[in-house]
Amino acid sequence: MAQVELTWIERQRYLAVDSGGHSAVFSGKDDVGVKPSEALLLSLAGCSAHDVVEIIGKRKLTLDALKVTVTAEQKEKAPWPFTRIHLRYTASAEGLDLDQLNRAIDLSLNKYCSVRASLSPDVQVTYEAVLE
Repeated sequence: MAQVELTWIERQRYLAVDSGGHSAVFSGKDDVGVKPSEALLLSLAGCSAHDVVEIIGKRKLTLDALKVTVTAEQKEKAPWPFTRIHLRYTASAEGLDLDQLNRAIDLSLNKYCSVRASLSPDVQVTYEAVLE
């Protein structure tokens, strides 16, 4: 079972600590920390990137680089849920082709990524893969 902790620091600043003791500061968009709703997007990117690196590694390929850029749309009224999330994976690895990269991303988003699986089915999640 996962257990995390969030402690209010001051104003709209919070210290978030995960089950491994790693920390991050959360705050509003004009402050020093990560905006909580964008932390969700970062979590989706991180979860999926982890899977993609593992899947490609199991194919005996070594990534030289992987970057995931996430864009998202939210409803204009509270509670401002995300309606669309798009992930752009830019990767480079010797011997990696676009089909292999697309397959790794598809497996991540539709089978392995717990963050994606936890999102409402109403959220449209799309992706694109780019090889450099």
